[in-house]
Amino acid sequence: MNKKKVLAITGIRSEYDILYPVINNLRNDNSFDVKIIVSGSHLSDWHGNTYHKILDDKFEICEKIDSLFLTNRVTQRVKGVGILTYSLSQTIEREAPDFLIVVGDREESIAAALVGNYMNILTVHLAGGDPVWGNTDDPIRMAVSKLAHIHFTFCEEYALNLVKIGEEKFRIFNTGNPSLENIKNTPQITLQCLSKELDYDISDGNYLIFIKHPLSSEFEDAFSQMENALKGIESFCLKYNYKVIATYPNTDPGSTSILEVISTVQNKQWIKFYKTIEREKFINIVRNAKAIVGNSSMGILEAPFYKLPTVNIGNRQRGRLTAGNVEYTDYKVESILAALEKACFNQSYRYEVAKEYNKFGNGSSSDQINNILKSIDPKSHKWLIKQKLC
Repeated sequence: MNKKKVLAITGIRSEYDILYPVINNLRNDNSFDVKIIVSGSHLSDWHGNTYHKILDDKFEICEKIDSLFLTNRVTQRVKGVGILTYSLSQTIEREAPDFLIVVGDREESIAAALVGNYMNILTVHLAGGDPVWGNTDDPIRMAVSKLAHIHFTFCEEYALNLVKIGEEKFRIFNTGNPSLENIKNTPQITLQCLSKELDYDISDGNYLIFIKHPLSSEFEDAFSQMENALKGIESFCLKYNYKVIATYPNTDPGSTSILEVISTVQNKQWIKFYKTIEREKFINIVRNAKAIVGNSSMGILEAPFYKLPTVNIGNRQRGRLTAGNVEYTDYKVESILAALEKACFNQSYRYEVAKEYNKFGNGSSSDQINNILKSIDPKSHKWLIKQKLC
């Protein structure tokens, strides 16, 4: 039996965590042959060379593409897209896959979708139809959806958004967020063991998760925004004797400014930053945290599965569908303090968050995706040719 060849493209740790359950399921099925292309921050010392995790997971990396420019200049990402488009065309020609799998709205997804469209390779898009206000990634995500041939959305509302932009219904499958399977399948680790592994005592459970990325439309304010966010969180931690586990930002313009601010708090007792944290440890850290704070999509898409409140600071993630667990706030110290007090100590609010229906899946996405891809003929014009819009 000829196996269907799958190439998955990833450039950042959070993206790989979404991909992992899908490609792990596919490679465990004799119907598929799975390889990975890594790029971006996976190959960055600053971000912990996370491609090693992909090797530890025993995937075959068929190509490494150095596409990351560590600069605050607005040319950074579009240059990355250029490098990716050129390199991917060569790799895809050599590997001749049946499916390309991409996630979301980053450089890798738009470059792969362009190449897949020009080279008649079925492009599978995870996380389409998810609008993000005030971010240049929003039109990129929609552009990827228009170029892609098959869509696996995280919720029904996002599937309907794809119909609104003219995608045919037979291409769209609401399978939920695959990364929820990572949470579901990861064994428990005690806080005592985590404290030892992290070299940071969180054994009392009184701690927050902090993840803060720059917003592309406000990257010039990234330094002051990070400073203000940390001042608000510090006021909460000192008042209530809490700690913070934090991770480095993504690689978007403004990230180097955020890293500058991080260097000023490295010796503070109430917070500790990590370039990267292994998935199994990170999931258990989040399981036991009191709240997530910052502006990561994790607070929107994964936190409801943990039944965890999220304090979203600033405009990044505004306008996205939530499961009732997100409190939006500005960068004022008093606003952040009040939002964190509500998230951690308002028991009626925490009860509402815990019982709210999770719109983003139940941890069974990979089986659904496997069965759908298995049923698709990658050479069929039904999938390769899109309908005329008018």
